[in-house]
Amino acid sequence: MPKRHPSLVPLSREHHHGLLLAFRIKHGLPKTRRPHDSPQEQAADTVHFFKSGLASHFAAETDILFPSIRAMQPQASALLDRLIQEHTAMRELVHHIARQSPDGSQLTELLASFGTLLEQHIRCEERDLFPVYEAHVSEAEATRIEHAIFQMIGDGLA
Repeated sequence: MPKRHPSLVPLSREHHHGLLLAFRIKHGLPKTRRPHDSPQEQAADTVHFFKSGLASHFAAETDILFPSIRAMQPQASALLDRLIQEHTAMRELVHHIARQSPDGSQLTELLASFGTLLEQHIRCEERDLFPVYEAHVSEAEATRIEHAIFQMIGDGLA
């Protein structure tokens, strides 16, 4: 990943963890050294990842970062609206993943959809949104955002 403005580093660190989860889902790789996680184990990992960090990550973006970008760069509104819709879609997917029965035939499809959307979403933020922020944010605003994000998610080392 490119060197990020310090105010975005916690979010980028969490993005790294999100990309690892998406990769594990896509390739059926385990979090441990076992040869393969079952869809149920991947589902449990996904739900835990969401509850332990992704939900607050989304809140930090939606409540702190996105309004600032929208104010300084109104042309980014369509992109921000799309990213907010993706947050909603991922929340719904996790909700459905959590509610699947152990033999849920749709579980693999739900996990694949979640992993694909998570990866695309992160790459869009890193490649498209963060450069807009970095090009237009004042140091005073970046300091305010950095403190607010830290209060919400810490340093991003999940």
